[in-house]
Amino acid sequence: MWNLVIGLLVGLATTLVVVPALRNWFKKIKVEQLVMRSGENEPDHAAKAGTPTMGGAGFIAVVVIGFLILSFVLKSFDVTAFVVILAILFYAIVGGFDDSIKVFNHRDEGFRFLPKLSVEILAAILGVILLHMSGFEFSLALPFGLPTLHNTFLYTIFVIIWLVGWSNATNLTDGLDGLATGLAIIAYGAYLIIAWQQANAGVILVDALMIGALIGFFVFNHYPASIFMGDTGSLALGAGLAMNSIVLHQEWSLLLIGVVFMLDTLSVIIQISWYRLTGKRIFLITPIHHSVEKGGLTGNVDHPWNEWQVDSLFWAIGLIGAGLYFLIF
Repeated sequence: MWNLVIGLLVGLATTLVVVPALRNWFKKIKVEQLVMRSGENEPDHAAKAGTPTMGGAGFIAVVVIGFLILSFVLKSFDVTAFVVILAILFYAIVGGFDDSIKVFNHRDEGFRFLPKLSVEILAAILGVILLHMSGFEFSLALPFGLPTLHNTFLYTIFVIIWLVGWSNATNLTDGLDGLATGLAIIAYGAYLIIAWQQANAGVILVDALMIGALIGFFVFNHYPASIFMGDTGSLALGAGLAMNSIVLHQEWSLLLIGVVFMLDTLSVIIQISWYRLTGKRIFLITPIHHSVEKGGLTGNVDHPWNEWQVDSLFWAIGLIGAGLYFLIF
């Protein structure tokens, strides 16, 4: 119980101090979103240009440092929780490099695809090594009544795909003020409940710190945002969720708990595939949250939705997904 309460309070209070200080410093040294895509088929986000980015560095630092201190003070150090923290840190570093390239080279894209993918896979492999060193059981319960998979090599491949896939899915969803932040609060809240059910004090502390930090960050990230989390935050959040599902051995839970991240990613895959096959688009724009922003649920571009409406819809879907997981499983 103390892990939960102290983690939430420390994460919240510290982030409320760290993030505005970081935002002001980033303004001073021009760590800003300088280029925003605003093409013919895209919502106009030009007004967001100049907003400080890389805010994820603030709340991720709060979570990582907070965990290292509190796990010692509260005597709840756990190897599985340490693996979650390191996964978050590894992907925050990858995202930080990506953001730095965008900011200091004044361009909309950071790492090229293959170099970025290679670094993300390397970070995932480091996560696998840490799992192996911790004595973690490399087994995967398969759906549809299939037998549990007990194969270290295949589970290693699964972990790499899971970490890379969900970190990028969360990154894709970070396209509107507060959207990814709110969804991450819901998802980490779900894993906190699972960790509570499993009496995993270390993961409870990690998730409580993250939820508190994200609530604090939301104060500055909701529409109209005064700071963005950047890839530094979004890649780290996705990796942390993926590693939560792995260390708690509830891997498939993320398909429901992270349903919005999955839907955004699937919309991009479907759109690109269909366009290459037919030369036509299914959605107005992807990820799908931008399609809803541009034309609501009907696709009528004469009646676009504001960001609060879009956020509320997808937060509700995220809550329903998490609720369905607990209801069914």
